[in-house]
Amino acid sequence: MFGLSKEEIMLMLEKAELEENQKSAIAEILQLNNMRIEQQLAFIIHLVIDERERNISNNTYLN
Repeated sequence: MFGLSKEEIMLMLEKAELEENQKSAIAEILQLNNMRIEQQLAFIIHLVIDERERNISNNTYLN
């Protein structure tokens, strides 16, 4: 996993003077945001790999 888990975020928020439900909400939002970023990065990586494979195939065919 690229980002932090909800539990890790909660540990980081321990020193914050917030109520537990506020800490939990913040941790949930950050963890969901991390998951979204991971999904976007995976999509971009797949696009780059596909493009490279297409370029290699085209170069091999042309040569």
